[in-house]
Amino acid sequence: MSLIASCALHGIEPWAYLRDVLILLPTWPPERVIELAPKSWKQTLENADARQRLAASPWPRAPDATPS
Repeated sequence: MSLIASCALHGIEPWAYLRDVLILLPTWPPERVIELAPKSWKQTLENADARQRLAASPWPRAPDATPS
């Protein structure tokens, strides 16, 4: 519930967030792990590095999870 509540607090769809984080986590630099927190998530999605990593994934993102 904590993850869902945190996503709701920051206006993030929990399932899309969790899917993206699980894709990014294995190759994400440990010193930048705080960028994967719901509080930082919208800013992280604006980062070209994160967008490239997600685009390279074989699993498509949900249409509403794409950064605007």
